[in-house]
Amino acid sequence: MRIKGTIIFIALLSLPLLVPPAFSQRSADQDLRRWLSKKPVIDSIVIEGNEYFSDSKIKGALFSRESNIFRAIKADRRRRVQRETLMKDTSAVKYLYLSSGFLGIKVSETFEPIPPDSQALIVINLEEGRQFFYDSVRVTGDYPPRFNKGLYEILREFKKGRRVDPFRLRQAIYDIKSILANNGYPYAQAAYFIDTSIYDELTNIVFEVESDSLVHFGDIKITGSINYDTSIVRRELTFEKGDIYRRKDLLESQSRLLNTGQYLTLRLQSEALDSSGTDRLNPDFRLSLREKNPHYVSIKTGAAQDSLKDLIWNFSASWGKRNFLGSRSLELSASSAFVIFTEWRLKSHGYRARITEPWFLGIRMPLTVTGEIEPGIRSLKQPYRIQTWSVFLTTTRTIRDKYKILNGFKYEAVNIYGVNASAQERIREEEGLSIRRKYYLTITRDSRNSLFIPNRGSLTGLRLEYVGGFLGGDDSFYLLEGSWSRYQKIWPGWIFATRLKTGYVQEFGDSRAVPTNDKFYLGGANTIRGFTEGGLGPTENGNLAGADIIVVFNQEFRFPLIGKLWGSIFSDVGNGYASWSDIKWNNLAVSYGFGIQFISPAGPIRLDYARRLRVKGIEPGDKYHFTILYAF
Repeated sequence: MRIKGTIIFIALLSLPLLVPPAFSQRSADQDLRRWLSKKPVIDSIVIEGNEYFSDSKIKGALFSRESNIFRAIKADRRRRVQRETLMKDTSAVKYLYLSSGFLGIKVSETFEPIPPDSQALIVINLEEGRQFFYDSVRVTGDYPPRFNKGLYEILREFKKGRRVDPFRLRQAIYDIKSILANNGYPYAQAAYFIDTSIYDELTNIVFEVESDSLVHFGDIKITGSINYDTSIVRRELTFEKGDIYRRKDLLESQSRLLNTGQYLTLRLQSEALDSSGTDRLNPDFRLSLREKNPHYVSIKTGAAQDSLKDLIWNFSASWGKRNFLGSRSLELSASSAFVIFTEWRLKSHGYRARITEPWFLGIRMPLTVTGEIEPGIRSLKQPYRIQTWSVFLTTTRTIRDKYKILNGFKYEAVNIYGVNASAQERIREEEGLSIRRKYYLTITRDSRNSLFIPNRGSLTGLRLEYVGGFLGGDDSFYLLEGSWSRYQKIWPGWIFATRLKTGYVQEFGDSRAVPTNDKFYLGGANTIRGFTEGGLGPTENGNLAGADIIVVFNQEFRFPLIGKLWGSIFSDVGNGYASWSDIKWNNLAVSYGFGIQFISPAGPIRLDYARRLRVKGIEPGDKYHFTILYAF
């Protein structure tokens, strides 16, 4: 029995030596995965093998972040090892090196426990390899010579001596194929080849392009058109059977159809059998539509603060028809406002009818005719009734997606019931009522890459209003306003935004002055911060009277903070003046400050703090502004 026990003891001691290596490795991997599943905190990150980039540069590109008290307070998930940490870290480092010409970069990342297993050490090992720079860049292949100019325009950026960037090369391939696809060659193929065989930092790049055959559009089959005539659908298409295939025609047609407001979704796809089928050079297309209901009802209600009353409750309802007299749209609406709590009564009510012709004069230039009437309210406090009615005619024309021209005409009339003629004149003066005839024109050029948070492009606008004169009415004046905004990224995450705005209004004819309500008013969240809304400009008898001339300059830096929270630093300069002689350097209002924005689906929700400086006629002070969207 003693011998048998000794044998068993020796066997147990020898057991680890008998376990297969693969089993031991598998057990270690399972232990590592269990440890990583606990999401240990990242104590430190070690970079090995790097020569070209510093440790701080590489760490700044990583998804992982070394834990500290500030990241712990804001619960930054990147301070812990996550399921996606390995993939995101290695991808970020590879992108950093590849975009700098290191085409053979190798990255490995390991995680090591730091006792007592609640923290992790990340080790990133690099093999940088050789760095490559462009030498010669050329295009070969079989394609029509007329594309040479466009292709070489794309390749201009790959200048000799610049670092090879495979991501830019791939973008060039996409751009080359887009040029061909937009000119009848959707089956075109393109590829690039890098010569790294010679041990030299300069390398040759060869783009090989094969255009394949010229393609024309075939038939367009429309399905799902029930409530709207197919002729209306075809009118919005920018191509027809026999036209040369252009990919941008497909995209623009879909955009135009959605902009009609008649469809929930749509799908435009080719019915070509395959790349060797008989119809590949004249592919048919199927347009599948999902329509909106031609009739709709909308009801809105809510409370708002009135400048004279405690609380106003608004209610509105509308009914619309999207296929009125063919492709036209009709909307009828009614609205009312009630004074509540302090007293319970109807404050105002109005009615509106609007009809839109999408193709005015056979051009895709929507014409909207709107009629509005406010019958007015007679009460014990106001024994007379003021009725106003107006008609608007507006057209809109979009050119090349960037340019938009809006112009229109407004005819307005005011009637006062319940008093004699002399009392009507007195009421007109007291209430500031006037009959208005106006022509207006707005031209904008918008090259911004985003509506809410642009970091590239510009927005230029020009507004003209001509009131009275040969149009008739009680007042005659003209107004000119111009603005220019520019947006650019100055370093990762930071946006540099600039705006310059000016305006001028002048009476003419029999009018002695521009009506107060039609002048310019500066100050507030969207012009010169640090002042109340409309609280900056010339005064009369101690009261703000509105400006005839305005000059505004805004400068702002915008940057991300945490998640959807952004920050900004800004300065605003400008003022409003009664005449050109009043414009002086020493009376320009100046303010500066900072802001915080939450980027919501409806746009940035903004809180700004601004402090104004002491200048001639302006005392120092500060103000908070809370609003939605950026100032410009």
